[in-house]
Amino acid sequence: MKESEIRPKELLNTYLNLVAKDAKKLDKNKFERILCPGCGSKETKLHLTKADYQYEKCETCGTVFCNPRPTNGMLDEFYSIGESSKYWSEFFFPAVAEKRREVLFRPKAKKISDFLSNKGFSPKLICDVGSGYGIFLEELKQFYPNASLFGIEPSESMARISEEKGIKTLVAMAEHSNEWSGKFDLVISSEVIEHVHSPMDFLSSVRNLAKSGGYVLLTGLGYEGFDILTLQEKSNSIFPPHHINFMSVKGFEELFGRLGFSDIEVITPGELDVDIVISNEPNHEFTSVLKTRGESAIKEFQEFLKKYKLSSHVWVFARVK
Repeated sequence: MKESEIRPKELLNTYLNLVAKDAKKLDKNKFERILCPGCGSKETKLHLTKADYQYEKCETCGTVFCNPRPTNGMLDEFYSIGESSKYWSEFFFPAVAEKRREVLFRPKAKKISDFLSNKGFSPKLICDVGSGYGIFLEELKQFYPNASLFGIEPSESMARISEEKGIKTLVAMAEHSNEWSGKFDLVISSEVIEHVHSPMDFLSSVRNLAKSGGYVLLTGLGYEGFDILTLQEKSNSIFPPHHINFMSVKGFEELFGRLGFSDIEVITPGELDVDIVISNEPNHEFTSVLKTRGESAIKEFQEFLKKYKLSSHVWVFARVK
């Protein structure tokens, strides 16, 4: 898989330009400071700046996060009316939806099935938080044909399409989904954690949706991936005010632990770290040399990154006590 398959250059550049314009509209005088979203430490220092947004690094767990940051209310409004958010939902995602189904959602569904099968666990009630058009749940249904599928999606237009596919969908943010508390065997949240004002509040809401003994799977961006470590502020993954949380592996473990999860397992099954660096920093010395060793060397290096939790695409499986 190549980055260009799921993020075509022209669409991505238009989107990032809109993000940059949106970022300037927020009043930074109203921003607020937070403790480390991973471990809760107050010991942080400035790590990088992008688009006049400061990102600090936790000296305890290594998490990198935007600080100070927009308030919860500012972010809610931003995602409701921001031009970049509108472009993503109306143009970008629809243009790549089927390709993402093929190269992202279908393999992800199989990986989840394999993981839970190894645990002897077969969910009957499944909820996807941030379910969009319901494409991922459609793929997961292939592995759990007898399961009932539910989605939580704040966009009314996306939720409507999901409902038309037979997926019961609650139009709400995760933090306002109490009516479904303790309902599900498996709760999944994909690529949301990096966007939220308070990862602890968000994950607590996700946890509350699961039954005792049920599983939560959270996927998102982590700081310690090869592409983000290499590109730093040049990384397209770091774009405020959309992506404001980049937890370390330890930060994810600490966050889940603070919320009382058990059986916490962090993996980084990403496929794109090397391709992203090659595409965005063509003169980078290490990857330039790596390319001369051939495609097999690139693939094996990406496998090394996955094996040792050095990809920026992070999955956290955990069980609710």
